[in-house]
Amino acid sequence: LTQLEDVGVVDPQVALILLRLCGSFCKLVHLARATPTSLSFKALILFDADIRMTFCQCTGVDISDFAWQQAQLSLSRGGLGLRSLVHHSSAAFITTVCSSGFGPSLIHHLSKLGQGGFQFFHCTS
Repeated sequence: LTQLEDVGVVDPQVALILLRLCGSFCKLVHLARATPTSLSFKALILFDADIRMTFCQCTGVDISDFAWQQAQLSLSRGGLGLRSLVHHSSAAFITTVCSSGFGPSLIHHLSKLGQGGFQFFHCTS
């Protein structure tokens, strides 16, 4: 987005659309689905923080935590569609594991290794 500013595209609406479609959740959803959250949690926190910082720079608005929570909602729920990887990564990973043929045994193995709160989830095959 900084390159767009260099060539004169500074419209906040264009920047928001580009951020939502090209630079946010959609680009890292594969990582969230394929990697246990416990292994990527710090990177996901940094990524979410970078998305918020970029949003604030593009719009020129420093929003409150409450407003940021609303911005992370889907468009149909009144948000800006800037979904949080931290909030969605566990569900994405568990869904992938449960839909694979190895779901229950893999979750059992990960819970024994201490890879996060997988012992609280149950997959049915």
